[in-house]
This record gives sequence, C-alpha cells and structure tokens, in this order.
Amino acid sequence: MNEIVREAQAGRAEAFEALVQHFGPQVYRLASAIVGRDDATDVAQETFLAAWRELPRLREPDRFEPWLRRILVNRARNVLRSRQRRPATSLDRPGPAHQLAGNGDFREAAHARQALDGAFAGLSADQRAVIALHYGADLSIRDAAESMGVAIGTAKSRLNTALRRLRKAVEGQP
Repeated sequence: MNEIVREAQAGRAEAFEALVQHFGPQVYRLASAIVGRDDATDVAQETFLAAWRELPRLREPDRFEPWLRRILVNRARNVLRSRQRRPATSLDRPGPAHQLAGNGDFREAAHARQALDGAFAGLSADQRAVIALHYGADLSIRDAAESMGVAIGTAKSRLNTALRRLRKAVEGQP
C-alpha cells in the first residue's frame, strides 16, 4: 500500500483511484456513523478531495490510513457544527427516550433504535467521532485519539461522557 501512496503523491491519478477504491467503503461507513447517512456521501467525497490536495504534504506514506481518518473526522465535525448553526425544527428534535414505549413486538426494537439514534444525535461532534472510531471502526483508544488529533486521556474522557449521555437518554433520564 505504501508504494501506491507514493505513486499517488507523485500525481498518478490511477494510484489515488486505487486508494479510493480500497479505503472508500471504510471512509463511508465511518462518515455515516458520525454524521448519518444523509451527509455521509458528501463527507466521504470531501475527505478524498482534501486528501488528494494535501497528499504531497504527507511525510510518511505508511501513515496514510490514520491521516485519512483525521481528515474525515475534521470534515464530519464541520458538517455537525454547521447543523448546530441552523435553527432546528420540531422534526429535527428527537423526543425523550422514555416516551418511546414499545409493546413487545417488532415495534419495541424499532422504538429502541429510534431512541438510540435520537440520543446519538444529541452528542457533540467529538463524542460521536470517538464512539464511531472506537466501536464502529474497531480502533483502539490510542488510534481513535490519533485520528481525532487529541491526547489519549481526552479521547477516553470524551468516550466516557458520550457513553454516560447515551445511557441516560436511552433510559429516559434527564
């Protein structure tokens, strides 16, 4: 893979296309986990565009994957921040988890998923990113921290806070 990265750094579009083919599904899944399906394609595309522009500056080709994840996390943060700046409508706001009671059939699972999605939407961009990187992309806390550009202790703190907030939201606590 390092050789393909070097070729892409030299400006070979075919080499970069190979990188997009290889990392594309992973980038899309991670983007979807952080920003949701509606914006995941845009975030993935912006990630690869930024990577193409900045690739000549990458000093260590063997660090391409964590470097690409960091770009993705930054693009996802931008999308989530722009969402916060627009006024929310009543359709955008999830209801409290305790209002989503199921009645024992498939609807219970659907309501639980809706509650979890609503709780996840209430997390900060950094909290979403650390959960997606650690649990969704199966990265260690160290690798998740590196992808986010933060210290390991900061990543642990954000993960702990996010999990606590998710538990409270799903359990219907304030």
